[in-house]
Amino acid sequence: MARTPIGAARLEAIAAAKQLHGELGLQQRVTQGSGLIDVFEAITALDIPLVFKPLTSALGLCLPAPLRGIIVTTRRGLHIQRFTAAHELAHVVLNHRGSVDKVILERGPLEPTGGRDLQEVAADAFAAEFLLPRWLYRHHIRSQGWTVARHLINPDIVYQLSLRMGASYEATCWGLLSHQILSQGEVDELRKVKIAQLKASVGEDFKPGNSWADVWRLTNKDDGTKIVGNPDDLIRIELPEDAGSGHQWQVEALRAAGYEVLADKSSFSRDPLLYGAPSVRTVIARPPVGGTGSVTMREIQPWDVAASEDPKFSVDLSLQGPETGGLSRAERRRLGLQP
Repeated sequence: MARTPIGAARLEAIAAAKQLHGELGLQQRVTQGSGLIDVFEAITALDIPLVFKPLTSALGLCLPAPLRGIIVTTRRGLHIQRFTAAHELAHVVLNHRGSVDKVILERGPLEPTGGRDLQEVAADAFAAEFLLPRWLYRHHIRSQGWTVARHLINPDIVYQLSLRMGASYEATCWGLLSHQILSQGEVDELRKVKIAQLKASVGEDFKPGNSWADVWRLTNKDDGTKIVGNPDDLIRIELPEDAGSGHQWQVEALRAAGYEVLADKSSFSRDPLLYGAPSVRTVIARPPVGGTGSVTMREIQPWDVAASEDPKFSVDLSLQGPETGGLSRAERRRLGLQP
């Protein structure tokens, strides 16, 4: 059966995104690093000019050859900036003509295109594959110990997956479908859930600083991870604690690092109830202003001296939010300029 022009355009774009992953060595770097694909860094590595400006009539621009450059608006959140940049990168990689993109849609693979230009259909397909490849889903699912049948049908889990992949909840759901990880019906159910409900579930009585910010749920599976998000995000940390032997997590380390501790409690599993079993220490905190830097907590006995073999939990924060203008942070780092 012959492919339709739309199908052919999508397949060509997806193949181009996969090829670029290989050329840039992204799979190894990303899975051993932050766990998300830094599209701004990729554009910098390809020596494609990229600037951020307060565009009001477009999300992004791709300048035509021979100029070839990318402009992305500063008036949207980080997830939109990332997808827009990947969309504009597609125009360059696929040798498209120049483009002014007013609307960029994180569509599902079976969604109607509504008569859109094939160039734009291809750019969306490239962006989705470049930012959310199957191997990145697999990496996070394995790292967290999630299973498809038990965990990925849970909206709370998919929300946390989206944060780790640096994508919107909607785009993450569509990726689960396009990679055939979940069925159409399962994804339809996930998409019915409101993001505000997911944030409230994790944050309990506490809300992030604004409606665009997120609430991260971190466990011991996230030890050593890098959190890339927004300055007003909230952090929820859940760690097993050997309370029976008097061990406690050093929550004071968070306060010393500038975190505002909003909630701090311990609970025991009651299904089943096991006496002497470890409790779970749950801390909800607002990160310090600036949102960068590392923090480490150790589980110690308060009357004892901390030792190197004590259990520890560390996170590295990069909660700088959207690019604010001019060169990207990746390009400024490359040039040795102030980030």
